[in-house]
Amino acid sequence: MGKYLLLLLFSLSAQAADLDRLHKIGSGEMQFLFWTLYRAELYGAEPDYQAAGDKALRINYYRDIDNDALIEATIDQWRHLGYSDEQIVRWQAHIQGLWPDVRQGDSLTLWVNTQGDSHFYFGDKKLGQIQDQTFGEAFLAIWLSERTSEPELRQGLLGLRQ
Repeated sequence: MGKYLLLLLFSLSAQAADLDRLHKIGSGEMQFLFWTLYRAELYGAEPDYQAAGDKALRINYYRDIDNDALIEATIDQWRHLGYSDEQIVRWQAHIQGLWPDVRQGDSLTLWVNTQGDSHFYFGDKKLGQIQDQTFGEAFLAIWLSERTSEPELRQGLLGLRQ
């Protein structure tokens, strides 16, 4: 049993460390009024963003935010992008019990693999996997869609400005 536990722990840490094997494409900070809420970093299998292939978005928080506020902000952004209520309800169910409250200095990372599975990490700890092929792209669209509510942050994440 100890052998299997070590294998499981190695597997989880290897997945969290996979971010080091991707290329950092870009980064930017999210501002709200006078506050900087977080810094986001986009990683991909290639140096330029490709919709296909492994990709990851890491968010490093500068402020404390409870999970209900994170979920509500995510839902607001999906509505802004024009997703249907049916889709939003399905995606909300995936994250409802998954996301923790975040504190200043915490990071959340979404890793979307080539199969379209989404993996969430809190720091280096794996929170869970979402096997909904539409979820990862919809979540990334909050920042990467041409219709994002934060076009300057999008530009930074895609490496289109320094």
